Amino acid sequence: MAKQPSYSFSKLETDEKCPFAYKKIYIERIPRAETEPLVIGKMLHELAAQYLDRLIGAKLQTDWAWAEQLTPKEAPDDVFEIWPRFFNSFILPPMESPGVELKLAFDRRWKPTGYFSDDAFFRMVVDWTYRQGELVVVQDWKSNRVIPETVEINLQLRIYGWGVREATFPTAQEILLRLHFLRYGADREVILLPDELATVPDELDKRIAEIESRKNFEPTPGSFCGWCGVMAHCPVMAQAIVPVNILYPTTREDAVKAATLLLAIQTMDTELKNNLKRYVKENGPVPVGDVVYGPKVSISYELDPKEITDYLLNDAGLENDQAWGLLNLTKTNLERGLKKLRRKDLIPKVLELAPSKPTESIQFCKVK
Repeated sequence: MAKQPSYSFSKLETDEKCPFAYKKIYIERIPRAETEPLVIGKMLHELAAQYLDRLIGAKLQTDWAWAEQLTPKEAPDDVFEIWPRFFNSFILPPMESPGVELKLAFDRRWKPTGYFSDDAFFRMVVDWTYRQGELVVVQDWKSNRVIPETVEINLQLRIYGWGVREATFPTAQEILLRLHFLRYGADREVILLPDELATVPDELDKRIAEIESRKNFEPTPGSFCGWCGVMAHCPVMAQAIVPVNILYPTTREDAVKAATLLLAIQTMDTELKNNLKRYVKENGPVPVGDVVYGPKVSISYELDPKEITDYLLNDAGLENDQAWGLLNLTKTNLERGLKKLRRKDLIPKVLELAPSKPTESIQFCKVK
């Protein structure tokens, strides 16, 4: 007797983004290449889980020395940047009934069951959950590069809220769903109420029925291409890389081919660099003609703006406009600094002091 299929939100999302990728990954069981975004997200989730287990087990609010020792020796550069920022600013809050990497599963009747049970039909892993009085908190770590201004109460968030309530806190009336964006130390929160969770099983039944009745698994190129891990098997990408007259597109068809090729090149560029860096670390530099691909040592400085400005004005004799013109003040740095100081209220007032002008760039962005 064949084992019944099981589902998760990641499977549903893969099918929604690209049915072809779903077929390759979950039906044909093609090994999924580890793209850089997947590696970064996986490593950061594992580090955060280990640190939480440490703090909860030892009843500590912080343990910076322990967290620093946990830092991996080999990782993408983003991990070395994000991980110290996280543990140096994180304080474990007061809580009851904490769960870290909480594994939940439900059978076909949407009743809780064992995560590894034969009747497990839908599975989910919740990064972190706990109770504070009557409030249940569900926290999800995000390694995204973009932070939304507001959080849409979508199916994924409601699945997490519904699953935690059904399996762990059945009497909960309000669930705070918090998305923590690890790159920036920023949170986005929504409150999930019982009415918003009531329809989750029916919605999942509908989505799963669509997948199980699907006959065609056509590829749909888009932003998911950088995450799918099976791009090497994609016929659209294969066709896009075949030489065609796209250098100067004049028709809609050629323009689509050119954009598809550019998307493929961007994704392949990241993967190629990561794999080549790994090779260089293990085997040494690679000579190519009159250049060599290998380590390049650079030195960075933590410059104190006040100290440097005082020196330039008082000791070096520069004028005010000359000294201040050397300092790099950007809207992003300004917003980040004021948010860190908990003075977001100053951002609009400061921006009013500066002239502004719109700029336009042509790039890939998600369709709204």
